[in-house]
Amino acid sequence: MAKIDFVKKLYNGKNCYSDHMDESELQLLHIASKAESIIIDMLSHNRIVFLTGNPGDGKTFIIKAIASIIDISELYIQTDLNNVKDYSTIVSDISTLYKENKGAIVAVNEYPFMQLCKQIKTTSREIYDDIQKAKKGTIVYGVSQPLTSRIAVVDLNERNLLGADYDLLSGLIDKFIDLLNDDATYNSALKYNLIALSDKFVKGQLLSLFQLAAAECEHFAIRDILGAFAFIFTACTMEDFENCRYYSAVFEGTNELLASVQQFDPVYLSCPSLDEALWNGKIVDNWIFGTPDKYPNEVEDVEEALNLFCNLKRRYFFENKDGKELLNLQPDEITKCTELFVTFEAQKKKTKETLIRAINKLFLPSSDDKKQLHIWTTHRYDMSQDAAVAVSSKSVDASELEILMPRPADWLKGLEYIPDHIIMKPKALDTPVLTLNVDFLRTLNAVEDGYPIGLLAPQYEQAAAMFLQQLDDKGISEPNDDGEIIIASRTRSYKKVIHIQDGKYDFEEEEN
Repeated sequence: MAKIDFVKKLYNGKNCYSDHMDESELQLLHIASKAESIIIDMLSHNRIVFLTGNPGDGKTFIIKAIASIIDISELYIQTDLNNVKDYSTIVSDISTLYKENKGAIVAVNEYPFMQLCKQIKTTSREIYDDIQKAKKGTIVYGVSQPLTSRIAVVDLNERNLLGADYDLLSGLIDKFIDLLNDDATYNSALKYNLIALSDKFVKGQLLSLFQLAAAECEHFAIRDILGAFAFIFTACTMEDFENCRYYSAVFEGTNELLASVQQFDPVYLSCPSLDEALWNGKIVDNWIFGTPDKYPNEVEDVEEALNLFCNLKRRYFFENKDGKELLNLQPDEITKCTELFVTFEAQKKKTKETLIRAINKLFLPSSDDKKQLHIWTTHRYDMSQDAAVAVSSKSVDASELEILMPRPADWLKGLEYIPDHIIMKPKALDTPVLTLNVDFLRTLNAVEDGYPIGLLAPQYEQAAAMFLQQLDDKGISEPNDDGEIIIASRTRSYKKVIHIQDGKYDFEEEEN
């Protein structure tokens, strides 16, 4: 098979499974990840490694890759449990290996792994408990416990290969360039793509888009990544996308990863002065590969002019040194959320206070209290309508709460991982826990920026209200100072306060 045909088939998924690759094809696309060295270390200590994940996550790929590094001839290996109906023999084998202190690697998709564990539970509770302990201990908050059992679980669902700190994507681009060099002789658009993506600036701009996709915290399998880059390089050789250059192909593909990247299309970023200059051909400096030879204002057909403009703005992003400034136009809710994870440890106190204030704002939009998380109660008779009033007579001091960000356990150190949430909980207790995922955090950012509460998704207010109630049920809350009762008008965003002193009521109303 010609190399270009091999690469093109990666896009539609036919060649994305290493089961169907021979050794030479495997090596062409092999980019080492930390998961491989982690598994090698586990096997060297005679552990039974369960390598889990979804189809296309690279389980078989990893096993084939480590075969050239360690002698797996004496290892017990299972690469595919999907077609196994009866796990009895496998369960028996695992029990024997466990007792005899021998290493093994079992690659299994998530659902079959659950079924296997159920059957192991019926024969050996000790092995089952070790599996569950290892599984629960892969991602931790705070202090990591050492791996003391004979079982290790490496879940590739937790692996994110799109992060800024990893060179996998950069190496993958170089692999594709090497693969396609010979075929570029016969296709000028493909040759252009290879030359452009060899440029450090262009490559950096492309990777920045995938890092934005990483910030969405969706899980993309190896097959998604391989398919995305295969299309970017070779769409120009396909009948439906003939001569489509890489800077447009990025936003034309339909696999899951490219669909996620497409929301960051530079065409969506509004900069009137830049757009006018591009339309009229006024930008002539800082082009890496020469100035464009055609501009929208030269075209009479409106649709053709718009298509030309879209391609020109994308080209500007990738191939003009000033295109980097377009990254600063990405919406605040995206950049703020990304910054929160990056600066989490250094800004933990400030972040906690910001989150407390934002949760208070869910119930009283005018609130600026970041030192006390109020226990808010809402009442409504018609469940189809938002509660117009919230009441608080208790609160939890910020010092009683902590926020934590997940990370791989120490024995998984280096695993390509990007946190997709943080948690808030009482310092002294394990529960209750409020999980703040990316969407929840963006919702709170929107609240901080004054976005109307009634236009936000209701599930996050409900999750916050449940957390507040659980804090109160645990006895963590304290009455407000001076018996203060806050009555918050959510629709009009103001409050009335009742103070109870010496058995007497004192009313105070916030000024609008």
